[in-house]
Amino acid sequence: MPLTPPPEHADSNVAPPPKKATLLQVVRIVLSMLFMIGRNRDYGPDAPTIGPGRLIIVAIVGAALLIGGLVFLASHIAR
Repeated sequence: MPLTPPPEHADSNVAPPPKKATLLQVVRIVLSMLFMIGRNRDYGPDAPTIGPGRLIIVAIVGAALLIGGLVFLASHIAR
């Protein structure tokens, strides 16, 4: 009987590398953190990875838009 090598995918304990988050996914995560409406299923083991730089940039832009919108609204109400 000839010996056959084991298949390459025999090690099922190795998880595939996590996928990178898209910009829309990062925005959704930042908004859910801002309003504290996160869902556990969004952060499961198959959740995409987010780099800290991308997260910080989206959070700063989102906060600037929120503050700018509030200032704009307050200035038009005060007129």
